[in-house]
Amino acid sequence: DKNPEDKPHLIISKYPNKYMKKVCLKDKTEILLRPIKPEDEPLWLEMFKTFSEESVRYRFFRLIKDTPHEMRTRYCNIDYDREIGIVAELNENGKRRILGVSRMIKTPGQDDEAEFALIVSDEWQRRGLGSVFVDFTIEVAKDKGIKTLYGTVLKDNTPMITLCKEKNFKIESGDPGEYKIEYDLTKQ
Repeated sequence: DKNPEDKPHLIISKYPNKYMKKVCLKDKTEILLRPIKPEDEPLWLEMFKTFSEESVRYRFFRLIKDTPHEMRTRYCNIDYDREIGIVAELNENGKRRILGVSRMIKTPGQDDEAEFALIVSDEWQRRGLGSVFVDFTIEVAKDKGIKTLYGTVLKDNTPMITLCKEKNFKIESGDPGEYKIEYDLTKQ
């Protein structure tokens, strides 16, 4: 998902309400995990503004200073049969915020495997949200019939590598400076 603009894009399926779940983080903060939707675009932009350059580079493999409308539309208007973006929503005194996003995109021609990536707002890192995202993404993947989740992680992205090890992802060298991660859902 380094270059989502390269993938075909259609919006044809209904909003998957069944993938909504309330969870508590380690510090007892209640978060709503739910599929992203088109009207989240302003919240997505606000979330993006909270990312450090390092977080952006870890997620997108390059520095992105600005997110044009086309990019935001691509991330918020999705075909739920082909991909899913799960947001972590915090509601503080009636104000909604997105704290991070986990994405899973089916491999074209391979309905049983999907690319996986996630990003968490800097101020919410190291609070267990990444772990919650991985667990819920695996749960959704199983429901969708996915057998393999895979992705790419920069070798200097120590927090993500640590998380993948904790969640029993297979980690192998990939392109220079990158690891390939893979999770076999058939072994669960």
